[in-house]
Amino acid sequence: MFRWMRELWAGSDLVEFESSFGLTESVERLKAVTRHWAMFTLSREAAVGTVTESRVSLQRVIPMVRNSFKPLFIGRFQMRQNQVVLTGRFALHWSVKLFMGFWFGFCALFTASTLIAAVPAQHATMLPLVGLAMMACGIGLMRISVWFSRNDRAWLSDVIRTALSNQVAIASKVLSSGELRSSPKRPPTVIAIVTAVLAFQGLMLCVSAITDIQPSQGGPSGSVLMHYADVRLRYLSIIYGAITLALAFGVYRQRMFAWRMGFLVLFGGAAIQMLGLLARDDLGNARVPSLIFCIFSLVIILALGRWWYAQRVHFHD
Repeated sequence: MFRWMRELWAGSDLVEFESSFGLTESVERLKAVTRHWAMFTLSREAAVGTVTESRVSLQRVIPMVRNSFKPLFIGRFQMRQNQVVLTGRFALHWSVKLFMGFWFGFCALFTASTLIAAVPAQHATMLPLVGLAMMACGIGLMRISVWFSRNDRAWLSDVIRTALSNQVAIASKVLSSGELRSSPKRPPTVIAIVTAVLAFQGLMLCVSAITDIQPSQGGPSGSVLMHYADVRLRYLSIIYGAITLALAFGVYRQRMFAWRMGFLVLFGGAAIQMLGLLARDDLGNARVPSLIFCIFSLVIILALGRWWYAQRVHFHD
């Protein structure tokens, strides 16, 4: 375990990528297949970061997925006997190292101080276990996060290696998210996440419609339970929930009809929520803010629709 943590903290062994081009062209080619800002990667995964002659810092960005413990490639271009070589290491971001150093340092200090206090005070003997539990939670979080990003090193290496080689046709194939599919025995991570979200949403909608109780909402006196303002919305909710559950199964099987139905569920769900909000007769002066909220929600739905359109590559007839 200590070796694993040391490698994670210090980074991987030194890796090198030889280029078939000159220094300036190598920088431009690598910069052409990467993006500088992660906020514009809404539809497909991409290599994001900084590419200059003196510094290269790249990470794999997957839409709708956030993982602070994913490896970053940090290196620089060098000249060796008229050969351009990109050298660097795969390591965690410095802010993640700083946070985990603070976390483990605090846990160690807390455990040591409670052990000292436990000698004269018998009632504090269980406190050192709390510090050890917090440390174990930090290690577990790191292990799980690193497991989720286990393919990032190979993916980034393929992007860099292809950009610095003459294989232009292979470059477009590697960098296209449509060609980056997982093994057919296991659905891609994005498919598993979408399936879980759809299944949970469909189940909650069915339970809500059957019990005639909408999800908990905030009120003047705190969290309250609301009934459906219109019985037709209740029927729409149970139909929508059943369709969502069927869609979750289709998405898991990666069927093309499920991808098409995804747009219906996405925009249909937004329409039901907006109708349910605007159909309430107790909005009063909040009707204008509600309209603004609906417009803002529509913008988010359109962004999600664009992202869902890019996921077509994972589905088949």
